[in-house]
Amino acid sequence: MSLLDILDEKILTPSAACIKILSQYKTNDNTIFCLVEGVEDNSFYRHFFEIYKENIPVKYIVCNGKQNVIDNYNDLDWQFYDKKRILFFIDKDFDDYIERETLNDENVFITDYYSIENYLVDEKILENFITDNCLITSESVIQLAVENFKKQHEIFVKQLKMISAWMMYCRKNNFEVCFNDIKMSDLFKIDNDGKLIKKSLSTYRSKFEYLCDKTQSNHFNIAEIRFFYNKIKEETKPKKYIRGKYELYFMFMYLKYISENVVNEISREVKEHNKSARGKDKIVRPKSTIQIKEENVFQVLYNKSKVPIKLKSFLETI
Repeated sequence: MSLLDILDEKILTPSAACIKILSQYKTNDNTIFCLVEGVEDNSFYRHFFEIYKENIPVKYIVCNGKQNVIDNYNDLDWQFYDKKRILFFIDKDFDDYIERETLNDENVFITDYYSIENYLVDEKILENFITDNCLITSESVIQLAVENFKKQHEIFVKQLKMISAWMMYCRKNNFEVCFNDIKMSDLFKIDNDGKLIKKSLSTYRSKFEYLCDKTQSNHFNIAEIRFFYNKIKEETKPKKYIRGKYELYFMFMYLKYISENVVNEISREVKEHNKSARGKDKIVRPKSTIQIKEENVFQVLYNKSKVPIKLKSFLETI
């Protein structure tokens, strides 16, 4: 069988592929098997395993979806397998809000937030990006950037509440709706002054008309949507109800603003300063060390995050 044949088999039958890999399980070694939803989950959790379990061999199994992770848990004979050696990692999604039964066991980790992407939208991660990838060390500049980030994020959260309520309504009713079809780039941008701008949906009569058109659906019940909106109205941790990929797109927009606007502006000022400065009075000019894109923002940020408290406790018990 060729490499491409093997890849095709794994893509088409993810559950079977996971069980096949688990055939490598041996009772006389200490290898840990981690079953995750997708490739990015693999990167995220591996980062922390390398810190907390550096001397233990770990094999990661990408299951291509949350349900496949759950199915594999249910398919295993737990009288044979050691639960401390086969671990399952899944996103919380909207399970709490739509009262969906969740997988609960000592070897199952469920995110505190909607998904792992929510962990990457963080003020400290922003600071690290500005320092590491923009070469800006001025505390006053960093503080201004962080304060503005917090302000614009609050605006973003308010705008996402009704969309999140509609998404919960869809999930609760098991409607086949692909949330990836909803593009934050259609709805928002951050301008050259670092302000979040709500884009005009001139071809649509309402936000919901846009949602239904993009997802090729017509699911809309205002009473049910309002029910979920009221559920999250006073939630103090919006990461629990904002889809992680949407929040990460906000982070991407802000990092792009920092990279392209703030860096260039400060760089020009430093250049002028250095013309007349001598020796130790010269300042290192800021510059973007990496081109930030929507496609690479996860890979740029995941290793800048601190281990979530819940995940730290989980890793320490195995």
